[in-house]
Amino acid sequence: MSHHRRTQKAAFSGPSPVKRTPVGADTDKQAIFVRMNRLFRIWNALPGSKKRKDLDPVAIGAELLPHLCLGHYLGNGADFRYDLIGSEIVKLAPRLSPGSLASDTMRIQNTNQDHILTLFLEAGVEQRPKIHEIRYNSIDDVPLRIFAALLPLGLHQDKKCAEDLLLAVWRTTVTGIIAKDNSTDLTGEFLQFSGSTI
Repeated sequence: MSHHRRTQKAAFSGPSPVKRTPVGADTDKQAIFVRMNRLFRIWNALPGSKKRKDLDPVAIGAELLPHLCLGHYLGNGADFRYDLIGSEIVKLAPRLSPGSLASDTMRIQNTNQDHILTLFLEAGVEQRPKIHEIRYNSIDDVPLRIFAALLPLGLHQDKKCAEDLLLAVWRTTVTGIIAKDNSTDLTGEFLQFSGSTI
């Protein structure tokens, strides 16, 4: 698929805003998909290239705002800077503050790769929304399971990366040991649930 095709604006199909497609026995996932769908519709309704300046906090609402982060891509998608950080994201990563870089985790952990940074950068380079379930151990070695919506902003078909990223995160229960950071791409499942196409 060409880069131009991948960056086309998302469009909805069907008369119903939410198709109650089963998402398995995971009630956490179903409840989070409902919240994600509200945010996805707001993102999809943004005009043109979906500029960050066109986001309306009032339209997003008090229920979603604590789960959100706004950040900016640096160096054509080489790194990501956190600008606005919601309170639920601060609970997941207390060291985050405005101006923090996603690559800081690699420096702190003395590694050359970070799974979450990779997901952020892929969403920016592909310039299309992504929904992921992510399992990882925090810097403090706490096992975490989160659902994340990565919604790029400032889309440009002739550039290598989007300008910004609207990130939404919900923490849910985790069982067992997480031996290695991993994620599951739920974008297709979410689009089927919401009755949306991109």
